Amino acid sequence: MPGGFSQQHLDEIRSRVDIIEIVGQVVKLKRTGENWKGLCPFHTEKTPSFTVNPKRNIYHCFGCGAGGDAFSFLMRQDRVAFPEAVRMLAERAGVTLPDAGTRAPEVDGKLEVLRRVMTLAAEFYSASLWERGGEKARAYLEQRGVDPEVARRFGLGYAPESWNTLLSVMARQGIGDDLLVQAGLALPRQNQPGFYDRFRGRLLFPIRDVQGRVVAFGGRALSGEEPKYLNSPETPLYVKGQTLYALDVAKTAIRDRSRAILVEGYLDCLMAHQHGFGETVAALGTAFTPAQLGLLRRYADEVLALFDADAAGQKASTRLEEMMNDVMDLQNLGWSIARTGGFEKAGHLPIRVAILPPGHDPDSLLRAEGAAALTVRLDAARPLLSFVLERALGEEDLAAPRGRANAHARVALILSRVANAEEATALAREAARRLGVDSTQLWIEAQQLQGARARGRRPEPMAGTAGAPDADAWPPPVPFERDLVALLLQVDDARAELLPMLEEEDVVHQGLRLVLAALRRTPDGAPETLMAEMPGDRERGLLAALLVEERKWVDTHSHIAELKRRYHIRHRKHRVSQVTRAIIDAQASGDPALPALEDELRGLQRDLQREAEAVRELALARPGLSGLGPADPQRQAGTP
Repeated sequence: MPGGFSQQHLDEIRSRVDIIEIVGQVVKLKRTGENWKGLCPFHTEKTPSFTVNPKRNIYHCFGCGAGGDAFSFLMRQDRVAFPEAVRMLAERAGVTLPDAGTRAPEVDGKLEVLRRVMTLAAEFYSASLWERGGEKARAYLEQRGVDPEVARRFGLGYAPESWNTLLSVMARQGIGDDLLVQAGLALPRQNQPGFYDRFRGRLLFPIRDVQGRVVAFGGRALSGEEPKYLNSPETPLYVKGQTLYALDVAKTAIRDRSRAILVEGYLDCLMAHQHGFGETVAALGTAFTPAQLGLLRRYADEVLALFDADAAGQKASTRLEEMMNDVMDLQNLGWSIARTGGFEKAGHLPIRVAILPPGHDPDSLLRAEGAAALTVRLDAARPLLSFVLERALGEEDLAAPRGRANAHARVALILSRVANAEEATALAREAARRLGVDSTQLWIEAQQLQGARARGRRPEPMAGTAGAPDADAWPPPVPFERDLVALLLQVDDARAELLPMLEEEDVVHQGLRLVLAALRRTPDGAPETLMAEMPGDRERGLLAALLVEERKWVDTHSHIAELKRRYHIRHRKHRVSQVTRAIIDAQASGDPALPALEDELRGLQRDLQREAEAVRELALARPGLSGLGPADPQRQAGTP
């Protein structure tokens, strides 16, 4: 079996885990009949096409074709190898694997090794914070009002003031210096051989992925060193702009409250959680990317972005030239969104802006005035684009012709970037009223700008997104072959009656042929267990697509009888070709077997005529399968 695990263990794990619970940690699912649907986590889409079938414990996206079971979902989502996905689910399900704990970490690849390194480092840093030597870091937390329970919940740590403390600790664990460099925890010395710890004398904030695994650290200086904040570099585990601080802790509250609160700093986030705002995440610096928006879109129905008054003013006064940047900057969030259409790319997610009192950030406001003060600000939050529009109008002198002209141009440019037509229309009416112009004319100008931009810049679809070409994608199978394999997967009697007479060559489509071959090897197993037999993502996606349909087969006995006759016809036609060639050879050589061959050919032709009449009678008696099947290969190939 794949990864060296027995089918018995895989089946036991599969039976114990709930794929709705597993997928639901990443995708916001809603029930639709027997299935659950949500926005696909593997490509960008606005209309949910990602389907989960709890009965079979499988998922399938009708948009990008991704599909599989709980194992393959973890492999895709968490970027782990199959053995690691099995062990993760086995631990979750309480299933003991015979070889658990004996496998060297290298067998599952580089990512698993680096995850172990980061786990050990986080444990060391956390212990250092609460042991002797961590007094300075603990005093800083007390000064900032961080409750020790919150600090422990978020796994805060301390990097001792030494050049090689972590290197020494890791060496005793058998972790080499090169792995620490790959994990972003150590640096090579510049003028001599050897390495040194990246983080020294700093309060550390572990950065975790959605599954709660440490992938990076942010370090806060405690003695005035520069930079004040030192973050991990990009590594195979950590890519800047694709992670949100505290999302692993906040995702349940975000889903329950249908909103996410977005702040800038680590301490802003900690204090928000400490004061009951458990749906708060931080953007890890100033860059806020479409990938981070995509993460929030999985759990939230809206985002509340907190700005202090100074940052809001800076954002509103940003020059139009800066709107050409490709990155959404948290300080200039409104302008960047209006310029790039980034929210549209990540799927429409309502964004509201809450402005804090002058001189306050979320941390200081909560410590000074408590949760009630922040709640007031959140309740007064305004739609992002309305806020940006108000700032654009407020910065110009609308009493002067030049000011009105500048404001008119800025408003038209902003409106041209609004993805939601209803929102854009409402904003156009308000802006036109303030400017004293016709809202229709303003809207027309915005549309013209939008059209000009579209003509000048037609980007190619992103790889892995809907509409992106996939060189490895299967071509669509002909309807008959798809229906045949779906019937075999979903109807036990069809497997018992048809598999003995089918050969893999009876199916032309390569992907369906692989599914048929797996079925022939294990005809008595549950169809979803074939996922472990599929060699790759394409095959798992195809199998999931066939299983998730859950068709209501009507009169299956007639379907099976018709298919048996069709394949009898195919096999007889093949024998007719063989006998015809033999007759030609016998005629040329004077072979005495010629009369017997001619008798066989006549018998085959009579049988073919009877079988064809029987198939036609079955087809007339009830609606048959899609397509005409193997008895009519020209129609099967798509010709009239």
